[in-house]
Amino acid sequence: MGAPILDLDLGWVLLIAIGGVPLAACATGSGGAAKAPRRSETHTVWFREDVTPVRRVLTAPVETVWAALPQGFADLGFPSGASAREAERVYLTPSLRIHGRLYRGELNSVYIDCGHAVGGGRAADSYEVTFAMLVRLTPQDGGRSLVEVVIDGTARDRTLNLSNPVFCTGTGRLETEFLQRLEARTRSQSP
Repeated sequence: MGAPILDLDLGWVLLIAIGGVPLAACATGSGGAAKAPRRSETHTVWFREDVTPVRRVLTAPVETVWAALPQGFADLGFPSGASAREAERVYLTPSLRIHGRLYRGELNSVYIDCGHAVGGGRAADSYEVTFAMLVRLTPQDGGRSLVEVVIDGTARDRTLNLSNPVFCTGTGRLETEFLQRLEARTRSQSP
Protein backbone atom coordinates (compact mmCIF):
# COMPACT_ATOMS: atom_id res chain seq x y z
CA MET A 1 0.00 0.00 0.00
CA GLY A 2 1.57 3.26 -1.11
CA ALA A 3 0.44 6.84 -0.84
CA PRO A 4 -3.16 7.37 -1.97
CA ILE A 5 -4.08 9.48 -4.97
CA LEU A 6 -6.77 11.72 -3.50
CA ASP A 7 -8.39 15.06 -4.06
CA LEU A 8 -9.88 16.61 -0.94
CA ASP A 9 -13.43 17.65 -1.56
CA LEU A 10 -13.58 20.31 1.14
CA GLY A 11 -16.60 22.12 2.45
CA TRP A 12 -20.14 20.77 2.75
CA VAL A 13 -20.37 17.21 1.58
CA LEU A 14 -23.44 15.01 1.74
CA LEU A 15 -22.59 11.37 1.22
CA ILE A 16 -26.24 10.57 1.77
CA ALA A 17 -29.00 12.99 2.51
CA ILE A 18 -31.59 10.67 4.05
CA GLY A 19 -31.03 8.48 7.10
CA GLY A 20 -27.50 9.66 7.68
CA VAL A 21 -25.66 10.88 10.71
CA PRO A 22 -23.89 14.21 10.22
CA LEU A 23 -20.52 14.59 11.89
CA ALA A 24 -18.21 17.55 11.84
CA ALA A 25 -14.47 17.13 11.97
CA CYS A 26 -11.73 19.61 12.54
CA ALA A 27 -9.07 18.35 10.15
CA THR A 28 -5.60 19.75 10.30
CA GLY A 29 -4.46 17.16 7.80
CA SER A 30 -1.63 14.68 7.58
CA GLY A 31 0.90 13.36 5.09
CA GLY A 32 0.54 11.18 2.04
CA ALA A 33 -0.15 12.31 -1.48
CA ALA A 34 -3.33 14.06 -0.43
CA LYS A 35 -3.13 17.81 -0.21
CA ALA A 36 -4.21 18.55 3.35
CA PRO A 37 -5.69 21.84 4.52
CA ARG A 38 -3.06 24.15 6.00
CA ARG A 39 -5.32 25.57 8.69
CA SER A 40 -7.91 24.03 10.93
CA GLU A 41 -11.17 23.70 9.04
CA THR A 42 -14.50 22.15 9.90
CA HIS A 43 -16.08 19.72 7.44
CA THR A 44 -19.49 18.12 7.53
CA VAL A 45 -19.52 14.51 6.47
CA TRP A 46 -22.59 12.25 6.42
CA PHE A 47 -22.42 8.54 7.21
CA ARG A 48 -25.33 6.19 6.66
CA GLU A 49 -26.65 4.60 9.84
CA ASP A 50 -27.02 1.19 8.20
CA VAL A 51 -23.34 0.74 7.32
CA THR A 52 -21.86 -2.06 9.40
CA PRO A 53 -18.57 -1.10 11.06
CA VAL A 54 -15.55 -3.37 11.33
CA ARG A 55 -14.99 -3.84 15.07
CA ARG A 56 -12.12 -4.91 17.26
CA VAL A 57 -11.51 -4.72 21.01
CA LEU A 58 -7.99 -3.52 21.81
CA THR A 59 -6.28 -4.19 25.12
CA ALA A 60 -5.42 -0.54 25.61
CA PRO A 61 -7.38 2.26 27.31
CA VAL A 62 -9.33 4.72 25.16
CA GLU A 63 -6.82 7.51 25.86
CA THR A 64 -3.95 5.43 24.45
CA VAL A 65 -5.93 4.43 21.37
CA TRP A 66 -7.13 8.01 20.85
CA ALA A 67 -3.54 9.29 20.95
CA ALA A 68 -2.57 6.76 18.23
CA LEU A 69 -5.36 7.69 15.80
CA PRO A 70 -3.71 10.68 14.06
CA GLN A 71 -0.68 8.60 13.08
CA GLY A 72 -2.94 5.70 12.10
CA PHE A 73 -4.73 7.89 9.56
CA ALA A 74 -1.41 9.41 8.44
CA ASP A 75 -0.09 5.89 7.79
CA LEU A 76 -2.94 5.45 5.29
CA GLY A 77 -2.16 8.84 3.74
CA PHE A 78 -5.52 10.29 4.83
CA PRO A 79 -6.04 13.74 6.33
CA SER A 80 -8.16 13.48 9.47
CA GLY A 81 -9.32 15.13 12.63
CA ALA A 82 -11.38 14.72 15.76
CA SER A 83 -15.12 15.25 15.63
CA ALA A 84 -16.25 18.66 16.81
CA ARG A 85 -18.38 16.72 19.31
CA GLU A 86 -15.54 15.95 21.72
CA ALA A 87 -17.49 13.63 24.04
CA GLU A 88 -18.17 11.18 21.17
CA ARG A 89 -14.57 9.97 20.75
CA VAL A 90 -14.97 10.00 16.96
CA TYR A 91 -12.07 10.61 14.58
CA LEU A 92 -12.67 10.93 10.84
CA THR A 93 -11.57 12.13 7.43
CA PRO A 94 -13.16 14.86 5.39
CA SER A 95 -14.76 13.68 2.18
CA LEU A 96 -12.04 12.25 -0.08
CA ARG A 97 -12.29 11.83 -3.85
CA ILE A 98 -10.26 9.14 -5.59
CA HIS A 99 -8.74 10.00 -8.96
CA GLY A 100 -7.72 6.79 -10.67
CA ARG A 101 -6.59 4.37 -7.98
CA LEU A 102 -6.62 4.78 -4.21
CA TYR A 103 -3.24 3.00 -4.02
CA ARG A 104 -0.92 2.49 -7.00
CA GLY A 105 -0.95 -1.05 -8.34
CA GLU A 106 -4.16 -2.04 -6.53
CA LEU A 107 -7.76 -1.92 -7.69
CA ASN A 108 -10.06 0.35 -5.70
CA SER A 109 -12.50 -2.55 -5.35
CA VAL A 110 -9.99 -4.27 -3.06
CA TYR A 111 -10.82 -1.60 -0.47
CA ILE A 112 -14.18 -0.11 -1.47
CA ASP A 113 -17.34 -1.90 -2.63
CA CYS A 114 -19.67 0.12 -4.85
CA GLY A 115 -21.31 -2.83 -6.57
CA HIS A 116 -21.13 -3.46 -10.30
CA ALA A 117 -20.72 -0.84 -13.02
CA VAL A 118 -23.35 -0.54 -15.77
CA GLY A 119 -20.85 -1.68 -18.40
CA GLY A 120 -19.56 -4.56 -16.29
CA GLY A 121 -16.78 -4.85 -13.75
CA ARG A 122 -16.65 -3.28 -10.30
CA ALA A 123 -17.94 0.30 -10.01
CA ALA A 124 -15.15 1.28 -7.58
CA ASP A 125 -12.61 0.58 -10.33
CA SER A 126 -14.23 2.64 -13.09
CA TYR A 127 -16.45 5.24 -11.39
CA GLU A 128 -15.38 8.40 -9.57
CA VAL A 129 -15.47 7.44 -5.88
CA THR A 130 -15.94 9.84 -2.97
CA PHE A 131 -15.67 8.40 0.54
CA ALA A 132 -14.92 9.15 4.16
CA MET A 133 -13.61 7.01 7.00
CA LEU A 134 -14.76 7.22 10.61
CA VAL A 135 -13.37 5.63 13.77
CA ARG A 136 -15.41 5.54 16.98
CA LEU A 137 -13.93 4.53 20.36
CA THR A 138 -15.93 3.13 23.27
CA PRO A 139 -14.36 2.30 26.66
CA GLN A 140 -14.72 -1.33 27.78
CA ASP A 141 -14.23 -3.09 31.10
CA GLY A 142 -10.67 -3.83 32.16
CA GLY A 143 -9.11 -0.79 30.45
CA ARG A 144 -9.90 -2.08 26.96
CA SER A 145 -11.33 -0.15 24.00
CA LEU A 146 -13.89 -1.05 21.37
CA VAL A 147 -12.76 0.42 18.04
CA GLU A 148 -15.31 0.69 15.22
CA VAL A 149 -14.21 1.66 11.70
CA VAL A 150 -16.66 2.72 8.99
CA ILE A 151 -16.01 3.56 5.35
CA ASP A 152 -18.97 5.10 3.54
CA GLY A 153 -19.28 6.89 0.24
CA THR A 154 -20.72 7.18 -3.23
CA ALA A 155 -19.55 6.64 -6.79
CA ARG A 156 -20.63 8.15 -10.11
CA ASP A 157 -20.08 6.92 -13.62
CA ARG A 158 -17.39 9.22 -15.08
CA THR A 159 -18.82 8.94 -18.58
CA LEU A 160 -22.31 10.20 -17.69
CA ASN A 161 -22.69 13.78 -16.49
CA LEU A 162 -26.04 13.26 -14.81
CA SER A 163 -25.63 9.73 -13.48
CA ASN A 164 -27.17 8.86 -10.13
CA PRO A 165 -24.63 7.96 -7.48
CA VAL A 166 -24.35 4.44 -6.14
CA PHE A 167 -23.54 3.82 -2.50
CA CYS A 168 -20.16 2.45 -1.43
CA THR A 169 -18.87 0.80 1.74
CA GLY A 170 -15.54 -0.61 2.78
CA THR A 171 -14.74 -4.20 1.88
CA GLY A 172 -13.19 -4.74 5.31
CA ARG A 173 -9.61 -4.87 4.05
CA LEU A 174 -8.68 -1.22 4.63
CA GLU A 175 -10.53 -1.22 7.94
CA THR A 176 -8.76 -4.41 9.07
CA GLU A 177 -5.33 -3.11 8.00
CA PHE A 178 -6.02 0.10 9.91
CA LEU A 179 -7.05 -1.86 13.03
CA GLN A 180 -3.97 -4.10 12.85
CA ARG A 181 -1.66 -1.09 12.59
CA LEU A 182 -3.53 0.69 15.38
CA GLU A 183 -3.27 -2.37 17.63
CA ALA A 184 0.47 -2.65 17.00
CA ARG A 185 0.94 1.07 17.68
CA THR A 186 -1.03 0.96 20.95
CA ARG A 187 0.88 -2.12 22.12
CA SER A 188 4.15 -0.25 21.61
CA GLN A 189 2.77 2.75 23.57
CA SER A 190 1.40 0.72 26.51
CA PRO A 191 3.54 0.50 29.66
